[in-house]
Amino acid sequence: MIRRLLGKLRGSLRDHRQGAEPAESATPAETADAMSSVKRPDCEVRIEDRDCSVAVHAGKTLLDAITRAGLALPHECGGLASCGECHIAKAEGEISERREIETRILKIMGKPLDGRLACQTLVFGNARVWIDTVD
Repeated sequence: MIRRLLGKLRGSLRDHRQGAEPAESATPAETADAMSSVKRPDCEVRIEDRDCSVAVHAGKTLLDAITRAGLALPHECGGLASCGECHIAKAEGEISERREIETRILKIMGKPLDGRLACQTLVFGNARVWIDTVD
């Protein structure tokens, strides 16, 4: 359904560029059907010390969520748990347990062990995050 809708949209755009009459466009019902088959984000991450929230899919990292919220969080290693720069002060809610690699990197980098590495923390449901400070 989505491919057919995209095909119609591409055809309409091509015809418009060439000055031809527009091709048949998708009906509102076709558009709604196509959109209902697209999986919507099912988790909310609340970034408390920035007073914002963002919706993400389960299985994404907190780094993904923070980036999606339009916030910058250093991550020089690209999310490979080797730089420790994506350290956040606190995370709670439906998130993954800390793995050994995360604890090891936090110790090596001299970061507080009550925080988390955003690149290694998976979101499974609603979560709350404090990037710099804990209220």
